[in-house]
Amino acid sequence: METTVAPEIEETKRDRVRRLLIDPLTDAGFRFPKGTSDDEAKASLNRIADYLGYASDTSLARLRELLLTKGEGSARCFWPCYATVVGWAEKVQPRPLEEVPELASWFGSAAGREALAGGRLVAEFEFWQSKKRPPIYPEDRVRAAERAKTHNQRRDLVRDRQARGVTVREDELQWAGWYDRTLERVEALVGSVSA
Repeated sequence: METTVAPEIEETKRDRVRRLLIDPLTDAGFRFPKGTSDDEAKASLNRIADYLGYASDTSLARLRELLLTKGEGSARCFWPCYATVVGWAEKVQPRPLEEVPELASWFGSAAGREALAGGRLVAEFEFWQSKKRPPIYPEDRVRAAERAKTHNQRRDLVRDRQARGVTVREDELQWAGWYDRTLERVEALVGSVSA
């Protein structure tokens, strides 16, 4: 008698988030308020699952434990709103910036090409990391330009010392490595959209 093994279906990111976060919280008693349609509830949980697809299993487990105390309503048993879940998720494990569609759009636009030409790519990427938005206001642009100037001077100093055979401190070499890796990441964003 021959046994057939069913082919394994690859788990999607949404399914993984459901298995590690949504289903356990539902089993723990999280629900939607009376009057919420099944379609609305499903759409809300899908939105959460889609956003959290980047998170590691460990981070999803941490988030699950954290959210157990964040239920809404007088009984604290209603699903927290999307903004609450995303806010706590960012604390547990920040979303990689490369997965933020607006970031790719920004660096793939004229703004990215201008930042590349002006030597501001890394500084503008850092701005995105800290503010989760582009440097669109005049004071933002000034801050990014000043940061870029500092970065470029520091990078030039390290390269000059290396070219002259002068010993470069370990922390400066580590910084230069970080800068080069970050620049490469952001250049890939500029190139991926503009190519």
